[in-house]
Amino acid sequence: MKTAEFWNLINTSIEQKNSIDKNEQGDALLEILMKLNAQKMLGFHNTLTELKKGIDTPEFNDIAFMMKYGDNNTALSGFKNWVVALGEEHYLKAKQSPAHLLTLDDPNLFVAGRAYLNDLDLVTSVAYDQISKEGDPEWYVFVQKHRRLQQLNKNQEQDNELEL
Repeated sequence: MKTAEFWNLINTSIEQKNSIDKNEQGDALLEILMKLNAQKMLGFHNTLTELKKGIDTPEFNDIAFMMKYGDNNTALSGFKNWVVALGEEHYLKAKQSPAHLLTLDDPNLFVAGRAYLNDLDLVTSVAYDQISKEGDPEWYVFVQKHRRLQQLNKNQEQDNELEL
């Protein structure tokens, strides 16, 4: 999935949430993802993973700790999810200068007053489970299978380059 398509889905979920509670965004995103096929869901999951890696810096982690979300991996992951769920504009500002997050005071940007959104890690697997048919692999197996296929393709490309 291209990053622009990912951000479009996030923006649509922001627009469709039904209240100021950011948790509603997870529900909206679930409905959106359930309209996609499994490959698109995997693309969403992979893009989310890459975006979270993109803000995994010491400076970002310091801000997370200052905001009381950096003391364990679960809290830090939920904090990163929250930053992604804010949308591309806030994400890019936070990536450029993590201190940007300290300036946010709009209650619509928080989850019940907190800078934390665990649902973003789970919403893709729940959507996949809702659309999968009997005999389809479970989400974890589906993801691992595709990661392995990507690695095999990458190895094959490297082998081909060596042969030239």
